[in-house]
Amino acid sequence: MRSGGFTVLWLIPFSLVLGVARPPSFAPDWLLFWRPQWILLALVFWVLHLGVFRGVLFRALFPRGRSDDGTLFRRGMALVWLSGLVVDGLLAEPLGLNGAIFATIAFYLMRFRDRLALQTLLQRMVMIFLMVFIAEVFRAFVLNLLYGQPWVLQPLTVALTSMLAWPIYARLSDRTSSGVRGS
Repeated sequence: MRSGGFTVLWLIPFSLVLGVARPPSFAPDWLLFWRPQWILLALVFWVLHLGVFRGVLFRALFPRGRSDDGTLFRRGMALVWLSGLVVDGLLAEPLGLNGAIFATIAFYLMRFRDRLALQTLLQRMVMIFLMVFIAEVFRAFVLNLLYGQPWVLQPLTVALTSMLAWPIYARLSDRTSSGVRGS
């Protein structure tokens, strides 16, 4: 029986590797536009299951208690923000850009976690599309403002492929959470 902590332990580095990796130079340019936002998908998966996973690291960061006085929320937001700073360093983007994006998405997910648990797969796919699209438009705006990068269709295509990749994460999520609850 799998543990949820093990799944998150390999899911986060796997998503970071896929998020940072670029296609080879001989690959067509349009391939760069049709890449899912793996890091945001892993963030959504992790935040939606934050209360379920209890590995060694998560026990230290998020102690189990009967009454949650906001420590889970605060520590989760701090961890998400720090993860965004690491991603900024990996992608060579302005410091704090991914931290702000990740913290905003995590705040929304933590705030409405109970409502999101009742959504169907199609509704979650639409939610993923909207979150990734808004995040990518914000990223494109900041990069255009700072570096003068041209506006392209990348936010739309990245959001579309992330939406289509979400069922893989949802399947993994369902299998993992049922294994954790059953133990």
